[in-house]
This record gives sequence, C-alpha cells and structure tokens, in this order.
Amino acid sequence: MASTVSMRDLAGLAGVSVMTVSRSLRNSPKISEKTKKRVVKIAEENGYSVNPLVAAQMASIRAKRLVKYKATLGLVVYTPSEGAWVGSQKIIKGIIESCEAMGFGCDLFDLADEELTASRLDRMLSSRGIQGVIEAPMLYGLSNYDIDFSRLIVVGSTPGTLPQTFHRVCPDHYGNMDMLLRKLYDHGYRSPGLMVTRDVDSRFNHLWSSRFLAFQQTEGLAKIPLHMPETRSRFDKQGFIQWLNTYKPDVLIATNQELFEERFFEKAGIRIPEDIEVVKININDTTKGFSGVNVMSEEVGKGCVKLVSQLMYQNEYGKPDKPISILVPGEWEDGSMCPSLVSNRLAEV
Repeated sequence: MASTVSMRDLAGLAGVSVMTVSRSLRNSPKISEKTKKRVVKIAEENGYSVNPLVAAQMASIRAKRLVKYKATLGLVVYTPSEGAWVGSQKIIKGIIESCEAMGFGCDLFDLADEELTASRLDRMLSSRGIQGVIEAPMLYGLSNYDIDFSRLIVVGSTPGTLPQTFHRVCPDHYGNMDMLLRKLYDHGYRSPGLMVTRDVDSRFNHLWSSRFLAFQQTEGLAKIPLHMPETRSRFDKQGFIQWLNTYKPDVLIATNQELFEERFFEKAGIRIPEDIEVVKININDTTKGFSGVNVMSEEVGKGCVKLVSQLMYQNEYGKPDKPISILVPGEWEDGSMCPSLVSNRLAEV
C-alpha cells in the first residue's frame, strides 16, 4: 500500500522545496546535514514510506545499469460499439511504446466488456498491484465508477471534460483551432465555415467552436454560423448543401473522419477541392491528403506515461485537490484538399 504522505506534503511541513526533500531522503551531499536530519525526522513522524519505484530506480543507478522492469500500469479504455476512434488508437500506441521504453508493464482493461464491472476492475487493479492508471479517451470518465481511488494515481487523456477530477494530458484543441484559423487568415481566407457535430463539440467542451466563434468576432470574419448536426451518424446532405449555398464559405473546416470514409461529399455532388477547399482540425496519420493540424496523439500517450511516472515518484495518490492539464500542441501539415493554401505557401518561399 502506498503512503498517503507525498514529497509535496513533506516539503510543506518542512518549509523547503520538493527537490530538497527528494535530495534529503537520498542523502545527497548537496544538502546540509542539519536539513537532511530535519526532513528525515518529519518524514518518519508522518509515516512517509519510500516509493518502491524510487527505490528500484536508485538501486539501478547505484548498480550502474538500467532497470528492465519498474511496475505495471493499468490502461483503461472503453471501445465504442462502432470501433475505437483513430485518435484513441494512436494515444494507446504512444502509451504502450512509452511503457516499453521506460520499463513499465501495461495491462489493458476495456470497460466495454460487460463482465468488467467497476468492482471487478477495482479488485483486479488491487490484486495485480497496479497503482498507476491511464485513462484513454472515453465518453464517461473513470470518476463516474465506484472505485477506491485513494490507492491509485490516475491520469486521463480525455480533453475538455468538466469538472476535472484527475490530472490529464491531452491535445490542445483550443490552441490547435487558433493555429488553423491564423494560418487561413494569413493566406487570405475571410469566410471559413466550421462543421462539427454537437456530440463531439460537447465532448471536447466546445474548445473548437468557442475559439472559432471568438476568432470570427475579433478578426472581423464573415459571420457564418456553425453547421452542427446532432451526431456523427446524422449528417444530412440536403441540410449541408443548403448551408453551403446560403453562406458560401471560402474554405471548410472539417472534424469528422466518417464524412470522408462514407463519401458524404461525393454523394452530395460536391467536389473537393473544385467546389470547396477543405482543411481538417484533427489530422491523424491515417488521414491522407488534408491540410490541417496533426493533433500528435502518440505524443499525448507518451506524456501520460511520463506524468504517471512522476506522480508515482512523488507518492501523490488519490484524487488531487487541484488537478492539472498538460496540453500537447499540434503540428501543421499541408495536403492536396486545400491547394490554394499550399500554393500560397510555396509562393512565399
């Protein structure tokens, strides 16, 4: 069982930094004997126990060899009935690769399995000695499940969910939309249109739509309303054509990959890029031909593992009083579905 007292707690009691506590407990020569004795005494009085992860790491350093195995992390997913989202798959790939690189095992738990109830998941995590858990993107977070979180460190990767319960690492969707809009604006586009379903926009806490609407206002763009079907399965081609003909956007910002997989535009008689140029706010490696923002999902997964490792090192178990969010910025990519944008960039060069 992990100690309920963290290095951060000890630092507050001793009136020193977390780094000073860490060095004192490691008997570092950089810390005075007086300070080390005071920190160690406070640690003993408050029942602080050395994290086994730290002990293993320090033992390996003293032995001048790498640790091949540190601990096993739990990766909790919820695979929707229509299959895993591409972004989720890339995040999971990054998590698994980072675990292998950092010496962690990784056990996967899919809550879509009807037999995997919350109580059973709780028992399995406990029996396997799993203390670090990463929550893959899910519609409903782990905080909704009846699990004893006091002995766990949980890091999520679902963006935007409120209220925030756990620390999380996720794509910077608000910043990515800003990057995309500024790129379009700098290359002469003044009437962009955004199509995003209400369920996806709500799931991301309106991070895309809020930045889009604010940018419209501050930069004096054409006030084109959002095209927002209810769900990803309810895109109406007639409604879309009416919106397109009414507002005439000079470029379309798309979010849903399903539109292209199901040939939505082709069935609606719309040619890309002849009739409308398209950019995408959430490109993953499987999305070909688009200009837009690569959300760097694998880097998000790797960041989750790094954060869990850091929190385990600091013995910070349970629900945090002030959960933090680490935002991973995306990267711009050029593609053939918005040729004017690419041509303008080439002309600049």
